Formats: sequence, structure tokens, C-alpha cells
Amino acid sequence: MTRNFVLSAAATASAALLATQVWAAEPTIKEVTVNTDYSSLKESNAQSYYPELSQDLLEAILERISLTDEVEGYVIDVNIQSVSLDGDTMLPDSAEFNQMEGVMSLQSPMTNANTESYPIKIKAHSAEAAVPEGYVGVAPSTDDFYNAMIAGFADVVAEELPERMRESGSK
Repeated sequence: MTRNFVLSAAATASAALLATQVWAAEPTIKEVTVNTDYSSLKESNAQSYYPELSQDLLEAILERISLTDEVEGYVIDVNIQSVSLDGDTMLPDSAEFNQMEGVMSLQSPMTNANTESYPIKIKAHSAEAAVPEGYVGVAPSTDDFYNAMIAGFADVVAEELPERMRESGSK
């Protein structure tokens, strides 16, 4: 009985070590796209204030992840759906916003795998403000809210990718 336990424990440890080694190598990403799509909103002027938002967010994401030329890499598509100031998508003349919402879609290199989509929501807040449930808090300086929001969204995408890639690849 003791011998079986030792062999089972050794086999389990070996399997765990192998799994760790497989995932220690960062999953490969071959393509990332970022789009803004405010068509579902009744009113939004964010595109007129921030026409470069997609490009700026793409650059921020690419600073946080590595791309590969491998055919079997993941394809990531990020779609920004809302930029708002406290939920109002008609930004004031100052062009300030403190919320970004979107979706990250992940296509596995497995040919029969479906595309998986995950919501991403961030909200800028002061140190003492509460962050609503379902949002990730970002605390920008008042002088640099735009860059802080872009960086915060890119951080969430980069942090979510490894776990989401594991989930997507295991289906």
C-alpha cells in the first residue's frame, strides 16, 4: 500500500512538473487587432475626440506581449465598445472619460476550437473612491488620464491572456 502511494505521488509530481514546463513557455500570439465600435450606442462623441484610440491601445498591448510568426499562434481581437464619463458616452468639451468597456476575443490555434470572448471593463478612480463590481480599478493622475486609461486597459488584456489562453486551449 505504501509503495503504491509513493509511486502515485511520484507520478503526480512528474505530471505536475511536465504541465508546469509546458505552460512555463509562454503561449504564442501571432496576431492582435484593436477596433473601436460605438455603433451600439445611441450617442457617442469619443471617436471625434480620440480617433487614434485603437492605434494607441494596440501599441500599448504590443508593449506588454510578444508576437510570433508561428502559424499555430493565438489570434487576439480587442473591440472597444464604450468610452464614457461616469457612464455618459457623450463626453464633455474637456473630452474627459473615466470608463472604458470592451471585449477581448481569443481564437485558439486549434482548428476546431471556437472563438472565446471575455468582457473587459476599467474605471478610473481616486484613491478613496469605490470601484463598481465587475470593473478593474485604474488610478490615473489628473494630468494623464488618457494614457492611464490606455495603459490600464492594455494591462488587463495582457494579464488576462495567459489564463484565457489556457482555458481556450483546453476545450
